[in-house]
Amino acid sequence: MPSWISLSDENRTDLVAYIKTFSPRWQAEKPGDPIKIPAEPALTKESITHGAELFQKMECWKCHGQQGRGDGPSAPTLTDSKEQPIRPYNFAEAGNDSRFKCGETNQDLYRIFMTGLDGTPMPSFADVIQPNDAWDLVHYLRTLQVHRKSKENQVLKGAGGKSAAAASGTEKSPGNGN
Repeated sequence: MPSWISLSDENRTDLVAYIKTFSPRWQAEKPGDPIKIPAEPALTKESITHGAELFQKMECWKCHGQQGRGDGPSAPTLTDSKEQPIRPYNFAEAGNDSRFKCGETNQDLYRIFMTGLDGTPMPSFADVIQPNDAWDLVHYLRTLQVHRKSKENQVLKGAGGKSAAAASGTEKSPGNGN
């Protein structure tokens, strides 16, 4: 699916209107309420630490792996809605220009937790996680993106914490030849 960023807002609106002609549901049903994304709370070392605890408790590591590489024990068994193999997102390989399946911002990542991703094994956690907990998980997941210059990694390092890569021994350091 290509990016439609090159289309003007008016062209995108026209495209959506055209696509809605494909199904009579759009004429009979009203759209649901937009997903409400609460303001992101302050980023702290404690929010990152709590997010790491949630990553373990909610067993996110089973698919995404302990260091977020998409290599958890369940990863090889995952399939999409058409029973095709699908890999979990590899946070560790993400760089400054990386994006998730549905966006690139912290708000996009928050929305993924709360709604899940249709067609993929990623479930909605709206019924099992509170909004502030979801934000803490977002903050932690950003620290797994060791190649990305993020405010989360800066906060963690500034507070004397190790990045996920440093904790696992995979972070490159100028003094050790990695």
